[in-house]
Amino acid sequence: MARNFITIGLLVLVTTVSTVIPNKPSDGVSTLGYNPTYDLWFFVQGGRPVKLTKTIMDAYKMRKPGGVCHKPVDDWFFCKTGEKIQ
Repeated sequence: MARNFITIGLLVLVTTVSTVIPNKPSDGVSTLGYNPTYDLWFFVQGGRPVKLTKTIMDAYKMRKPGGVCHKPVDDWFFCKTGEKIQ
């Protein structure tokens, strides 16, 4: 009986910790998001872009499947197709 409680407790602990750890891709690619209510640009995985050009904003508004992604080397592209922007 006590072993069952310990097992359930550990399962709950592992589940809780796994949801708290941020979901950051290993390749450094971030997906761009936009909140029109507050005119706020952000990365879905967390953080905000330092600068966005009009071209990037227009590309996001095209609503291509997969959205717009960014690599740390200032490389913007469409997530699903890999087509570069700019």
